[in-house]
Amino acid sequence: LIAAPHCRRVIAVDVSRPMLDALGERAEAAGIDTIELVQGGFLSYEHAGEPADVVYSRHALHHLPDFWKVIAFQRIAAMLKPGGIFHFRDLIFSVEPDEVDAAIARWLAGAAPAPEVGWTREELETHLRDEYSTFSWLIEPMLERAGFEIRERHGVESQIYLAYTCARR
Repeated sequence: LIAAPHCRRVIAVDVSRPMLDALGERAEAAGIDTIELVQGGFLSYEHAGEPADVVYSRHALHHLPDFWKVIAFQRIAAMLKPGGIFHFRDLIFSVEPDEVDAAIARWLAGAAPAPEVGWTREELETHLRDEYSTFSWLIEPMLERAGFEIRERHGVESQIYLAYTCARR
């Protein structure tokens, strides 16, 4: 919704139909008609039309194991024009293996007391058990191998969340 007034075309891709429906309702209420809603994911979305200038993802890549993250990065690079930007934020550990226990303990200690306030300890523990966060020192070579140049990295101090701005080579 924020990008749409500044773009000729915005394609919102999500595996969740309810998420797309909610976005569609919000776009309609705001009078925005430049957003295309597509149900799909990193591995199933088929881009059509001109190469994209920007691809943005927030808290979605951790649903893929590392093997499939690389494939997703390659697919994203293929849909971007040369020099196009891929910006994403996700749960990526910017720690060494011997620092993991302390970083996770700090993260869990900062959990919200109730779901209406934020992510609870139980939800964070579920993420650690069932989802696929990775280390920054693993994801960065994946990005480079997929054809990206890492331009910026934000959030290192959190040790849990990182945001990357990459350009397609």
